[in-house]
Amino acid sequence: MKKSFVYILMLIVFAACKDRVKISGTIECARGEMLYVEHTGLNKSEILDSIETDDDGEFKFKVERPQYPDLYRIRIGKNFVIFALDSVSGDIEINVPDSSFHKAEIKGSEVSAEIQRLRASHYELQQLALKKDVAGVDEALKKHNELAQEIILKDTKSMSAYYAINQTFNGLYYFNPYEKRGLQFWSAVATGFDLNYPEYERSKELKAITLNAIKQVRNYRLDVDAILESGEESAFIDIELPNRRDDKVKLSSLKGKLVLIDFSAYTMEQASAHMLFLHELYDVYHKHGLEIFQVSVDPSKLQWLELSHNSQWICVHDERSTASPILLSYNITEIPTFFLMDYDGTILGRFNHENLEYAITKYLR
Repeated sequence: MKKSFVYILMLIVFAACKDRVKISGTIECARGEMLYVEHTGLNKSEILDSIETDDDGEFKFKVERPQYPDLYRIRIGKNFVIFALDSVSGDIEINVPDSSFHKAEIKGSEVSAEIQRLRASHYELQQLALKKDVAGVDEALKKHNELAQEIILKDTKSMSAYYAINQTFNGLYYFNPYEKRGLQFWSAVATGFDLNYPEYERSKELKAITLNAIKQVRNYRLDVDAILESGEESAFIDIELPNRRDDKVKLSSLKGKLVLIDFSAYTMEQASAHMLFLHELYDVYHKHGLEIFQVSVDPSKLQWLELSHNSQWICVHDERSTASPILLSYNITEIPTFFLMDYDGTILGRFNHENLEYAITKYLR
């Protein structure tokens, strides 16, 4: 009887051990500092355990396996490494060289390694944006999107796919659910989670966002259709301003093309994300006849020249900045603001980041 009790106790202990995952490794900059392991929930992060690292920066935690795939992180101060666990996860090793958390190496979890690759790519984009390297950001953005698409399509029900579609740059989604291209990827991941984990809170969140986006996109299209069919179009007010070579360029010189008129500034808040948006539109639709006429109202001409040097489209500058009478003529109360001008010089309407691409595809010949 005593032997049976010991055997049962051993089974219980063994089962308990199997339900916990060892997270270990080395963070070289964390010698003798407090290190935390946290669960990253939908609305907040919860501390699960903490330790003081030894002189070598080594650490070891035991984390309970979750029922559904979920996100966790190892954190010291404001720096952290994100990893994923699910019901069959094995032990994970995390090593961070120096204080370079974006260079962290993760072993034992392919999904976690993919999330780290996405974070490293995002870090590179941030650094290029801080340097105002428009061409570098454009190239890095393409590479990031290719990486994210590869990860999403590899397994739409994985936490790395979930992480990829939720990543943002300067407050804007890499995959905007309210645009056609982004919505396709959100729908794929939402479907993957809904089919495999229908009762999971993250699945329900994905489904809600996707269904709302589908509804909003439908409304955007109705709005665009209403704008284009309202008969309230107006003739354009001509604009003549100097480009980067100090040559005067007239908006009227573009009659015969579909023109996106963009009022913005390279020094405005979230300028990097806005310029990336324009780069994507230009790359896709310029070869089909779209032209972009960007009116920059940056206060400093020198700053504008420096920041706009890699823009491919027509970029002119108004040195009167926000006091320009052109802004008043077009009733501009905030930037950025978009207008579309028809082939014959008719202003079709005012649009935003969400409905602009649909309007372009609707009217492009």
